[in-house]
Amino acid sequence: MSVSSALLIILACVTLFLFATHKFSRQMELRAGRRLKRLLNRFTATPLRGLATGFFTTAAFQSSTATTVMLVGFVNARLVSFMESLPIIFGANIGSTLTSQLIAWNALYLAPYLLLAGFLLERIPNRYQRYGRPMFYFGLIFFSFLLISIVIEPLKSNPFLLSFLENSDSLLMAILIGFVFTIIFQSSGLASGLVVVFASQGFLSLPQAIGIILGANIGTTSTALLAALFLDRAAKQTAVAHFLFNVGGVLLFLPFITPFVYFISALDGNITRQVANAHLLFNVGTAVIFLIFIVPFGRLIRQIVK
Repeated sequence: MSVSSALLIILACVTLFLFATHKFSRQMELRAGRRLKRLLNRFTATPLRGLATGFFTTAAFQSSTATTVMLVGFVNARLVSFMESLPIIFGANIGSTLTSQLIAWNALYLAPYLLLAGFLLERIPNRYQRYGRPMFYFGLIFFSFLLISIVIEPLKSNPFLLSFLENSDSLLMAILIGFVFTIIFQSSGLASGLVVVFASQGFLSLPQAIGIILGANIGTTSTALLAALFLDRAAKQTAVAHFLFNVGGVLLFLPFITPFVYFISALDGNITRQVANAHLLFNVGTAVIFLIFIVPFGRLIRQIVK
């Protein structure tokens, strides 16, 4: 298969992923949206509860973007205060690592079974019929990554592609790629999932993969920033906090990138789990640091957005 043909199929799979994610998120909103909104309203009394709320909401919607945009709207409507929104943002970042973890642990191969089970549940009258469609779309999310992994496997020996990847072995370039890709496709889950798949086939080194994930973390903040553009001050503060939290996390992390790579490599010899673990540990680490300093961070945001 030529590189151009493979790229066309990959683009089609990316479109399939975005479609499946949108449909799955919509199905979850229809079936559990009210409960999740009550969850956001009620379980923000303490930072740890807010952190858990952000994690579970993002895990349910399979989209940190959906969580943060919804959160900005809640802050604008005075349903959640600015300070209450901060731990939810931190938790949403942790929840966004679920996709890469599932792919790293071979959940891709469950995709055909989820598709079949979801289709049958939705078509055959039974007490669980309402879960059929969400299950089908959830399976479709991972089926798109499964197709990509199959398509790129024969390209491992392509000299042009190997040469391009060798010449792109720069952390800053990887961060830029992750940032731009996520702004274009509005999905950090897509970026992190693709990184795990490409790393599993030997196209990306661990430092390159980590760089793309860092860039994706920053790029995913663009949607909330745009959503808050014409909203009130508190909503703008929440969107800016989301942006500075991700940028700040990357800046804090960069000086320690080399020992971090060695540490992740020592934890597991499998490159896919290395990438997924790097994503998880980075997001958990930044969430913990910012949670400790949540009060001064909140004050800083209020000084910036007056």
